[in-house]
Amino acid sequence: MGYILGSLRTRCERLLNPLCNQLPLILSQVQYTTKIKCDLDGITAQAVSEEGLKPRKHRGRIRCNNTALPSEIHEAILKCSKDYPLKSLITDGQRLSNCIRSRHWLPTDAPANRGKLPAGEQRVPSSARRQQSSVFDMHDEYSCLTQLVGRADAEYAVLQRIFTEINQRDPDLRPRSFLDFGAGVGTGTWAAAQIWREHLFEILSVDKSRHMNDLAELMLRQGDPNRAMMLRNVFYRQFLPASPDRKYDIVMSAFSLFDQPSRRKLYELVDQLYATFDRYLIFVEQGTNAGFRLLDGIRNHIRRAHQTSDAHLFAPCPHSSVCPRVVLDDGTPCNFEATYTRSFPSSDGKQFGTILYSYLVYRKNPPDSAQGFPRLVRPTAVRSRHCVCHVCAADGKLHDATFTTTKHGQTIHRCAKASRWGDLLPMQVQWTDDKTLTAEEHLPSDDEK
Repeated sequence: MGYILGSLRTRCERLLNPLCNQLPLILSQVQYTTKIKCDLDGITAQAVSEEGLKPRKHRGRIRCNNTALPSEIHEAILKCSKDYPLKSLITDGQRLSNCIRSRHWLPTDAPANRGKLPAGEQRVPSSARRQQSSVFDMHDEYSCLTQLVGRADAEYAVLQRIFTEINQRDPDLRPRSFLDFGAGVGTGTWAAAQIWREHLFEILSVDKSRHMNDLAELMLRQGDPNRAMMLRNVFYRQFLPASPDRKYDIVMSAFSLFDQPSRRKLYELVDQLYATFDRYLIFVEQGTNAGFRLLDGIRNHIRRAHQTSDAHLFAPCPHSSVCPRVVLDDGTPCNFEATYTRSFPSSDGKQFGTILYSYLVYRKNPPDSAQGFPRLVRPTAVRSRHCVCHVCAADGKLHDATFTTTKHGQTIHRCAKASRWGDLLPMQVQWTDDKTLTAEEHLPSDDEK
């Protein structure tokens, strides 16, 4: 019997010793959620208690999912593309979308590989030279239709989500004028008209491609050049207005900032758009590292050049500090997700799609009551009897907060549990611990094991 017990003891020690040696390393890699003290927003609390509002429908939710193009726009796409094989347009449109998603911005005034190339080649990188005659130039009718079929669904879903957030947080907004720089096929016009059609009196659509402007106008005529336009007072131009005194209630540049050849040109454009808007200024780009870095450069430029302005950052950040994603510098962009219903199923038969995007919204009014709400920058982790929200807070830091019914009450727990990526948490939060949770980020990946 003693021999058997000794043998079992030796075997157990052999199995447990490696685990005991690794235990300090495992515990050092695990970080816990930030302890918080939170109070539910007064407007939300009153709506829940007195008006019977369900917590999952709180005011921070952006009610815009699986967006689909309006039926008249879908019919106009079919009429405009009737002279070309639809299958070919869908295939080339997917290729264009993939190229745009993987696109990088290489400004000519900041060449890469400085000192390794002759002086003449340093001024213009090879990738920037190839860009002049790439798939991004809409130089004929077919390339514009490729943009329409391949990108309209996704871009419309992104802009519809941004406009929905503005409309929910500012229900008294009655925009009379709208300027869309780099308008493309007109997705910005469609999205703005879907919410403020009865208020918009002037829409200026600016795009450098003459063929793109013609297609955008034909879309509003539902594919028939002899038919009246669906919207009133829509004007198409290839250049911005020369007068600096002309103001527009909403000014937007979406998915077009990569076309600027240099930082100087980009910041000149930003200054011109900034001087033009009267209520809201919107910048949108792909939710990649390249798109996020470009928008962060614009944000820093506006902070330096227009710090005395009365405008403030409306979304997505609840603060005006440096983006904590840039400070963290872990290769993760600050992006959000929009879901949409495809007008034409993809080659693999999928009817629904998703797109990642990054954006900035500036406002020239006093901050609204939701300005300091934490914003979810990643999907909510719903677990048994608790949920974890990864948020960007008003203190300019990223936090992971755990919400439970026992500690925070049933209403707050249900609000947090129902919130999705990109929503706002309708509560005032006090962070009692400066250490943020990055447990999943610090655990070793499959490649590191």
